[in-house]
Amino acid sequence: MRRILLFVSAILASLSVAGCFNPFSPIIKSERVTTVAPSPTTPQNAVKLFEWCWVNRGVEEYKELFTEDYVFLSAGLDSAGNQSREIQARRDDEIQTAENMFIGSAERAPASSITLNFDRNFIPFPDPRTGYVDSLFKSIRTSVDLKVQIDEGTTLEVNGYALFYLVRGDTAAIPIELQSRFKKDKSRWWISRWEDETIAPEGLIATITRRARPSGAITTVRATLAEVKAYYLGRAVLPYSAAATAGSPHSSRAGPSPARAGRD
Repeated sequence: MRRILLFVSAILASLSVAGCFNPFSPIIKSERVTTVAPSPTTPQNAVKLFEWCWVNRGVEEYKELFTEDYVFLSAGLDSAGNQSREIQARRDDEIQTAENMFIGSAERAPASSITLNFDRNFIPFPDPRTGYVDSLFKSIRTSVDLKVQIDEGTTLEVNGYALFYLVRGDTAAIPIELQSRFKKDKSRWWISRWEDETIAPEGLIATITRRARPSGAITTVRATLAEVKAYYLGRAVLPYSAAATAGSPHSSRAGPSPARAGRD
């Protein structure tokens, strides 16, 4: 978490030099690309819809992607310097981050541009965690090539991989606010877990060049997905309880109900 705090502080310090966002005159992006959103009828299409939402700033479609018990995890270092994974965001955090990045708010300007490329062909694999039935749960790992221009002079660049865990709709924990529109449906897939496998250069804290730059020049900052998300959430994403990182289907909010694990 110290790395993310330092990263966000460096970005904010840089923007204070380049020019501040005025919260009393927020930039709200309302334009939408009119390409048809993929329907999440398969695990592959659910990940394609995720990519579509980022490229097309599809906030409403993004809200319909994640289960009630969704978690986002990212690699970090514990107090002993060992690599660990912590839950850094849940569904509410994910949606708030997307709203701030895609369309902006009174507190944060939206991204000037977003370019995201995943693999062209997704291959679903069984969920590797114990107790997750193959017909109900899948995992997809994809390469990530992301560029987010946060202002006229700064672009965040992310490379690496993302690992998505998906659950079939007839066993998914459907968010309460969506239950009037979405029922238990085996023809729809939801994202229940996202593990960040992107890295900054040499695994070190991403830094931003502070020296003066020519007018119109772009400074590129290497970052992780966790750092990009923390920036647009407007605060450090503090880790949740580590209990859910174990992947046990019996852990609270960490997996399927034991009663549903054997369904076909």
